[in-house]
Amino acid sequence: MGRKRSDTHTSMMESSRRPSIWAGSLRRDHIRLGDLPDEEGAERSQMYTSSKSGPSSRQNSFAWPFHRHTTSEALSTTRSSHFTLRTWQPRTFFRPHDDTASIDRSIVPDYVVNFIRGETPETLAMKKERKKWGQHGVEVTPHRETFASFPIEYGHHYSQSADATRDLNTFSSWSRKSGLRRHITGWRGGVIFNCLISFIILLAGIICLILVIAEAKLLSGESAIYTGDCTTADHINYGIHIVVSVCGIAILSGANYVFQILSSPTRREVTVAHENKRWLDVGIPSIRNFKHISSFRVVVAVIVLLSAVASQVIYNAVIFTTRNIVNYDVLFVTQSFLDHAPFTIDTKINEGDLSDLDIISLQDSASQAGEMTNITSTTCLQQFSGIFQPSFNAVLLITDSTSTDNSLIWTSESGTQLTTFASNNDITAPDGSKVQYCLARTSVPQTCSVNLNGPLLGIAALLNLATLISMAVILARSSFAPLVTLGDAIRSFLRHPDPTTANAALLTKKDVRQGHWAFSEAQYFFPATHYWFQTPSLPRWALTFFSWTAIGAPTAVALGLMISGHLDDPLTLFGVATSQFSFSLPSTISTAQMALLTALPQLLLSVLYLVINAHLTTYFLSYELSLFALSPRSLRVSSQPAGEQTTSLFLTLPRPVSWALLAWFAAMGFSLSQAVFPGTVKFLPPSSTSTTPSVPPQHPPNTADVVAVSFSTQALLSLLALLTALILAVLALGCRRTQAASLASGEVTGNPLVLRGGACSAVISAKCHHHDIVPPGQLAPEETAAAVPTGEPWLRSIAWGVVEEGTSGRPGRCGFSADGVGCVDAGKTYV
Repeated sequence: MGRKRSDTHTSMMESSRRPSIWAGSLRRDHIRLGDLPDEEGAERSQMYTSSKSGPSSRQNSFAWPFHRHTTSEALSTTRSSHFTLRTWQPRTFFRPHDDTASIDRSIVPDYVVNFIRGETPETLAMKKERKKWGQHGVEVTPHRETFASFPIEYGHHYSQSADATRDLNTFSSWSRKSGLRRHITGWRGGVIFNCLISFIILLAGIICLILVIAEAKLLSGESAIYTGDCTTADHINYGIHIVVSVCGIAILSGANYVFQILSSPTRREVTVAHENKRWLDVGIPSIRNFKHISSFRVVVAVIVLLSAVASQVIYNAVIFTTRNIVNYDVLFVTQSFLDHAPFTIDTKINEGDLSDLDIISLQDSASQAGEMTNITSTTCLQQFSGIFQPSFNAVLLITDSTSTDNSLIWTSESGTQLTTFASNNDITAPDGSKVQYCLARTSVPQTCSVNLNGPLLGIAALLNLATLISMAVILARSSFAPLVTLGDAIRSFLRHPDPTTANAALLTKKDVRQGHWAFSEAQYFFPATHYWFQTPSLPRWALTFFSWTAIGAPTAVALGLMISGHLDDPLTLFGVATSQFSFSLPSTISTAQMALLTALPQLLLSVLYLVINAHLTTYFLSYELSLFALSPRSLRVSSQPAGEQTTSLFLTLPRPVSWALLAWFAAMGFSLSQAVFPGTVKFLPPSSTSTTPSVPPQHPPNTADVVAVSFSTQALLSLLALLTALILAVLALGCRRTQAASLASGEVTGNPLVLRGGACSAVISAKCHHHDIVPPGQLAPEETAAAVPTGEPWLRSIAWGVVEEGTSGRPGRCGFSADGVGCVDAGKTYV
């Protein structure tokens, strides 16, 4: 006959290792009357003498002090030799109790309690004698089954048999830990750690915002934190964006950590789902669980994730650089112009509104050797076809015209792109003459500004605050006990076995999807080599490749198009805007809007991080479970460890892998921020920065600044290399083989604990049935007694395997055990 397992803490010990329940060290304010052992009537009639040689035939009659007997007939039950002074303990007042009444031993005498229990002096004497002879194992089982555990505590008891009571004492000691200790270990400690990181980032953002507010340009939307040499400005830009990338991925990682905790189901939610033949994800971040968990947790999980992703985008839009350059003048001249031939300025041909002094200055520079750079017409067309030209402030296009009346043919508006005059890779002047070559005048060194957008920084700080509050909300729910880690699920299913998956130890996710939650017959195990890439489901693989392609494909296409179009100078520096790789939008757009637009690809990178993190988490969840089939291991739980259980701040993904992933995505975030960025150019008047500074400007400056989308081919190449290495690492990790732990024809092959198709709560629960959890009627009474486990396995190092070998009429049984297991044999049946 099957035994029903208690939901609360139980312990099997020999009396040589266990103190008497009447010892003064026992906390009787935690013992329920219904839980105290009740002896059989036949045993009560037996009496033993104090001799150690055995029981005596002599029987004496004793009575309690309140019975009508003489003093000589009563056996004293006072504990004179073991008297202890009991004081009121405040913490017991708040300790929860069951429905049955409890007795405070400091108020009610011992003999009254014994009388209420039905004890007599004879039975107490018998028990004392039995203690001398030894006592069989006793299991203390409470009446009511709940999900809470109320262990019996042995206060101040010292026993040399420490191993026998280690599990019980360890669990009890944890229940007495202070609230502070409980909140700095396990997943709560991880949440506190991530909240601390988010708070530090928020504090740094607020300090920067205060500094920006002190600047006069805050009202205009931006503030220059540095203006000067462009090389220094580029280095400042690099440094700030590296910090932003690290902080952004740290916030996103913390949000993903909290998201996994919030999306993890509680045992009650798993039970309800299993009753409806629905399975949940355990040990991984999951959107699928949203339909089965509380709405409050769903809302908080969505807020914490969206705010973290949004802050990742906005933080990358806060910082941008502006290049202060001189816009170039365009002049079409004849060859004789270089020999100081006379020219006439006519409004019809002077579209650039140049003065005589401007033209004479250019004529003088062109007539002197080395003052201007000689460029071929083809190169000239490429150099001056962008929206700006940072290297030159004027260009003379020498045509094949032979006009002697005027050596000046045409002046165009500053910054005019030469593609306007291009025809079949040739430059044609407005009068129809062809350009033979060009002379360009080098501009003075340009200056750059590093700007910080105050309003965007304020929005980023608010999003960071929303993330921080959402993370902290979970700490306020002290009763929240999710199944976050694999150890949490195993511990819960071992303590409270799931009846919906009983006798289905070889259940797979494929069976669950087909609706086969239980088997009518015993099953064979079909061993096969398992590779890690078989663990994620096909939809998860599709999501991983789609997320990678969404950012990898545009990067590769953009890089290919830009390099193929500029083979002479294909690579440009990180975050440096160049004319050939800067593109203006059809409509006018502000700098802040452009910064947000160019930071939007960070959204794709954030999504890729969440997907890759969940993908790798699935890998290591199956790996962690498979290790239990190889050797005994202690459970790694996320809260309240007891016995040999361990706890850690990380959930499923090991710390080295998680840190490597963070560093990798921080590098990709920095590369992306320098690959696509706002190319902001502020134009200065040409004459004010000419090589002849003594010449005053004669025409108004061009104030139409450029706000364009700029690309860096070096950064694009770096980003593509990192993306390629990432997907190759995921694939390479998927090619790892799980260690074999089952037998087939005498050879070790396959592992029955691998998760094919991803995490599944039903599959995990099917593996966590004790060998004593058998439907009623399948075991004989003597078999039932032999099947009683010694102790609680979830408190010890356990392994999974064959816990009961099959016979000719009954299949074998598989499960977790702390007392040794056998290998699953492919030629035998199991339940």
